[in-house]
Amino acid sequence: MLVAPRDVKGNFEESFRRWAGSVPAICFLAVAIFMWRRPVELHHAYIWVEEGTVSLPAYLSTGWRSVFSPVSGYLVVPAKLIFLTAATLSATHLPQVEYWLTLIFEVGTIALIAFSPSHLPFPKLAALSVMLVPTQPEVFAVSEYAFWWGALWSFVAVFWRDGDHPRLGWRGLLVLIGGLSSPMCIPAAGLLVYRAIVTRKRTDWLLGVGAVLVGLVQLVFMLSRGPMGDGDRRFDPFQIVLRFFGQFVVSSEVIPALLVFTLGAAILVGLVAYCVANRKWRDPYFVMLVGCLCAALLASITRVPVHVLHPVLSGPRYFFYPFVFLAWTLLYMFAEVRQVAKVAIGGVLLVALTQFAHHGRQRYDTFTWRAELQRCVASGSATYSFPVQFAGPKEIAWHVPLTGDQCQDLIDRSIFK
Repeated sequence: MLVAPRDVKGNFEESFRRWAGSVPAICFLAVAIFMWRRPVELHHAYIWVEEGTVSLPAYLSTGWRSVFSPVSGYLVVPAKLIFLTAATLSATHLPQVEYWLTLIFEVGTIALIAFSPSHLPFPKLAALSVMLVPTQPEVFAVSEYAFWWGALWSFVAVFWRDGDHPRLGWRGLLVLIGGLSSPMCIPAAGLLVYRAIVTRKRTDWLLGVGAVLVGLVQLVFMLSRGPMGDGDRRFDPFQIVLRFFGQFVVSSEVIPALLVFTLGAAILVGLVAYCVANRKWRDPYFVMLVGCLCAALLASITRVPVHVLHPVLSGPRYFFYPFVFLAWTLLYMFAEVRQVAKVAIGGVLLVALTQFAHHGRQRYDTFTWRAELQRCVASGSATYSFPVQFAGPKEIAWHVPLTGDQCQDLIDRSIFK
């Protein structure tokens, strides 16, 4: 029996759509985007920031017990596990092993967002928005920043659609990993308790209590460090709207700040108008989504003075959560609004995509890990100033003092020399 060309075309399109939404396709796309965003790490992987100045000395001092040593005043267990695993496997190839472990962890996070049962209306697009967040790729494909991704696991649990299969154990694991990743577990715990109050389900109460306990652990570490944050952190509404809403769509410094603020204000006004017109305070999942956005904004502006932040030029990591949750909020709105509003929201997301295309990739000066390690070993009992990547240019690299004996010890501890 002959098949009409139109039927063949329709079958092909249907098969392609199914494949494009499959786990392998989403994971392949994520790997391709992460490699594109940080191409240097593919051939010159290296250690970055506190991984070199904090985690490496801690490992040399206490070994695997350093997994629970805080960094910047809080636990970052996923990042520590990646580092410790890589160091144990091969010190001479440590950054390369870290790179691939980090890709696996981040791609796994994308898959969790895309394929977990979710109250987010477009979970695959939500996952895509994380990959395409319109910032410089500071938190991508670098193991020290893996904890920024681990914290998203808590929010997968927040928006989990349980249905007939609550999967308490799996959701508990999400809460635990997210809780041991960063202080963002504290607002996530509050949202899970709010969800339990609304749903009155036993599983939600158990998760909420568990999240609070993990959050308290992070809080103890934070309080033991003392006040966190640097400089003048006054509440500045103009700068908040400019940075976290306006620069979501326009991050060029050439555009006048007042125009960028106006664009940001329009996005914010649209969000408020949608909430009021549809009485969204009655929708617990929209309330939790707005809570995520507010918590992300508060976490950023209390950590660093908002006027010095920029999604490309200064502290792009502080825009990661705000931009992710803003994109999720816009997608939530897109699912419910009428055609004209859909066009407006779609336009905002498309313009944000152009920001990703212009600023989402980074190249920088390189160090060769094996060469630096060999120089350190050759110094013997003397101290070698070991370079650590900070922001890319060699002239502003950090340095950690290590003796040649310590570097040799690092090699001797690993399984594959």
